[in-house]
Amino acid sequence: MLGRIMRFFVSSSMFLALNGALVVVFADSLYGYPTSLAMFLAAFLATFSVYCLNKATDQKEDAINKPEVKLKNSVYYVVPSVTAMVISLALGLTISILTLLVLVAPFIIGFVYSVPAAKSIPRLKEIVGVKSFVVASSWAITGAFLPVTMQLTNPYKIMLVFIYIFCQLFVNTTIFDVLDTRGDSVSGVKTIPVAIGKRKTQVLALIMNSTLLIWLLYCSVYGFFISFLPALAFGVFYGYFIIWHFFKQGCKRLHAELMVDGEWLPIVFLMKIILR
Repeated sequence: MLGRIMRFFVSSSMFLALNGALVVVFADSLYGYPTSLAMFLAAFLATFSVYCLNKATDQKEDAINKPEVKLKNSVYYVVPSVTAMVISLALGLTISILTLLVLVAPFIIGFVYSVPAAKSIPRLKEIVGVKSFVVASSWAITGAFLPVTMQLTNPYKIMLVFIYIFCQLFVNTTIFDVLDTRGDSVSGVKTIPVAIGKRKTQVLALIMNSTLLIWLLYCSVYGFFISFLPALAFGVFYGYFIIWHFFKQGCKRLHAELMVDGEWLPIVFLMKIILR
């Protein structure tokens, strides 16, 4: 029973949406801001909308990568996606015009990423390496910039938060790309592991994750986010763990969706409960 509930929570994109909202909570904590309920819901709905749209456009590869998930008509995903988008943008508008503009960014990126503008023009996800960059950038834009639409902060803090989120999401995306290599290859999605192979992709993920060790050193030397460094360091070493674990053969996709997509749960828990 619990397994079915978790599978539904994951397959419906609600788990991803929760973690998309937690990225905003993460940034709020680093900036020293309280989290607005309206902004939390707007981020949740924005993430939910983008990934529902992605499900509608990725049915060919999902049929191979997720055989346990029953495919549904595209309308089943498009209607919730559009509804969530409208509510998210409406919530953003109640906060500020800047909030609305930041929320619009992932919708535009998600649309161009998933939907071809013309038959002769490829989707962004069909260009080698672009998928990981686009996904990581979209999450980093939402996380780093949404909180500062309500209250400005040190530009260096914004840059540092953007880099941390970007690196974490780049690693996460490459892990799923490895798990989805077969379906992506068949459907023409040229992810990094499709282009360069699993082993080189693992090295790239390790290099990206290791840049955050330099990030941690920089923050400790210059006094950024000092009280939260244990949680931030946990996130980095958790990255090494999931790279080691999910680049092995035979890993279950549900475990990856819970452990990789869900990494923001323990990070935010540490920041809010233990290190407050």
